[in-house]
Amino acid sequence: MPVTDSLDKNTAATEGTYSKPRARTRFKRILLTGLVILVPVTLTIYILKQIFDFMDGIFAPVIDKAIGVYLPGAHVPGLGLALTLLVVLLLGWLSTNVVGRQLINGIESLICRIPVAKSIYSATKGVLEAVSFDQGDAFQRVVLIEYPKENIFALAFVTRSASWPHLHPKTSDLLLVFVPTTPNPTSGFLLLVPRSEAISMPISVEQGIRMVISGGILLPDLAGPKAVQSTPPR
Repeated sequence: MPVTDSLDKNTAATEGTYSKPRARTRFKRILLTGLVILVPVTLTIYILKQIFDFMDGIFAPVIDKAIGVYLPGAHVPGLGLALTLLVVLLLGWLSTNVVGRQLINGIESLICRIPVAKSIYSATKGVLEAVSFDQGDAFQRVVLIEYPKENIFALAFVTRSASWPHLHPKTSDLLLVFVPTTPNPTSGFLLLVPRSEAISMPISVEQGIRMVISGGILLPDLAGPKAVQSTPPR
């Protein structure tokens, strides 16, 4: 057998060996990319549908019964949701005047007298108030703090500032920061740190949340004039 034929066969075998891992890697990358696109869209549609069904189902039996007088067995999707939104707007309007506020306070005090209902009502109201809180007064910016010890940093979100000079000299200028846990940024703990010890991060709150959820996989690009060098130049 000529030497050139042997070399050609060895080269073809080598290229075939390398092409298989490349094809598997490319297939895996395409599959993961498709999942990254499909899963969030599907999950969003599913959650929105569950919310719609829940809101629509609150008053749907009443509406279906009223419509059933004229059209037996009829059901119009969305009417229950519309009536629920009207009730929500009515309650919101009542809370803006004195009489309505007193009525709502009376209902709340009545619910809080029931042991189990009190816990459910307080927890639900607290979550909704936290979610509906003005984002301008919630997470203001992203900072780094040295926690849990020196030279170890934690990502935190500034919620507001405080000044209590009468307590201690170090509490004259404080930042209230929320330190989230990974991968659920809605859970975490509150820390009060001196403003001088908080390092501002040149990223948005949304970028910080994505960083927490991904466990640091989705790292924002901090290269630029605002970035701080971790090691001195040689």
